[in-house]
Amino acid sequence: MKEKSRRNFIRSTAVAGGVVVAGCLHGDEEPAEDEDVDDTEPDVDDTDEETDDGEEEPVEEAAYEVWALDQGTDTGYIYEASDNPGLELAETIDFGEHVDADNVVPHMVDYSSDYEYAAVGCTAGASTVIVRTEDHEVVEVVETGPSSHFASFAPDDSFIQVDVIAEGAIKRIDVDLENEEFELLDDEIDTNGLHEYTDQAEEGDFDGSDPVCHQYTGDGYSYHTLGPGYGDGALVIVDTEEFEVERVFTHEQVPTNCGTVPHPTEDKFYLTAGLPAEEDEDGVGEWYVFDTSENLPITTEGEVVDEDDLDGTITSEHLARDARGVDTHGFWFTPDASELWLLNRQTNDGVVIDPDEDEVIEEIDQYGPEQHDTDAEERDAPDIMWASPDGEQMFVTLRGPNPLSGDPHAATGINPGFSVIDVESREIEEIVQPDEDNEDSDFHGIGVVPRGVEGEYTSPAW
Repeated sequence: MKEKSRRNFIRSTAVAGGVVVAGCLHGDEEPAEDEDVDDTEPDVDDTDEETDDGEEEPVEEAAYEVWALDQGTDTGYIYEASDNPGLELAETIDFGEHVDADNVVPHMVDYSSDYEYAAVGCTAGASTVIVRTEDHEVVEVVETGPSSHFASFAPDDSFIQVDVIAEGAIKRIDVDLENEEFELLDDEIDTNGLHEYTDQAEEGDFDGSDPVCHQYTGDGYSYHTLGPGYGDGALVIVDTEEFEVERVFTHEQVPTNCGTVPHPTEDKFYLTAGLPAEEDEDGVGEWYVFDTSENLPITTEGEVVDEDDLDGTITSEHLARDARGVDTHGFWFTPDASELWLLNRQTNDGVVIDPDEDEVIEEIDQYGPEQHDTDAEERDAPDIMWASPDGEQMFVTLRGPNPLSGDPHAATGINPGFSVIDVESREIEEIVQPDEDNEDSDFHGIGVVPRGVEGEYTSPAW
């Protein structure tokens, strides 16, 4: 058994500190009549102040940053959540300035364990871009191959694994963060040849089954969904220490082709499978649960599958859980791991899951309910999400009218940007659209970087 590795996830204590984020307070609210109001303009000084004992008092930082990727315009938008109401745009990153390609398409983002670096997979740019989060500077561009879909730091930050769809390859970048050095290694895993690792497949069965997304367990493995189409969906588990295939599940067993997320503290792993369709009843929206202590699936009855039953006895019929919508894609845990949120792109809805029982406890129907009786393509198309460190908000990207990835029918949206959802009420507080009049705007990847907060939350790599 490999030694378990956990990484620190910073949790904000901003609730006690009075931090206000998007939609909680309006800037036009007036003070009560009996309050004295000082109309003078305060002096603004960005330098550190001296305390009575002569020591410098640091300037208060933003509670966290929201990084939202507009893959349609090759732009990364960085918003700050601070003591001011709402989110404030702090900076933008033009990925087109750094990647030598006509279109870059920054698709998804992941961070190092200390959140000091970000890895951005760029599908059209055939590369993985490394960004230093402190000053938002691009420090390296690694040419990882066409349709570099998702790049993720290992729990110990010693390497980055990249799912390269167009080459059917899982690749690895050697990482030296101290010296900001990143080197693409020669070793790679050919996902189209995975039939060699299971008795349940023949040569050719994995042709077109390319790596889509992955994340890591707490004890040395990574789970990679395959696709990108549902018909090519499957799963490969990689031993990250040896960088070799540990176990393979066929399409008939585990047809996952979308998201991956580990439970923050338990030996469980969650995956999604989605298929858009002209008619909702013909589409697919599923989620799956694995026991990572044995790298085996858990049935809908809550039983860990016996390894001997992987000979064809167990199929997706025994493992697939209903997401109650179509084209299931993004999901995320609340920081305290009490809830797992899951969204469906085509039907503009989702569910909240109790990860203790692995059961749906609530449905979310916040995306364009007034649009459900109109043209089927008029939808917000909620995609990827990430929680605020204090657990009060979920940030969800919304697709644009001319999407650059995913099936256009399911992923076509009308409000490109990202929504801010109140976790407690499940209601949308705000929709942020930095480029709303641009028909090319199309948001997909999103992430959150904690800043100036206290406390720790133990979690495997996201």
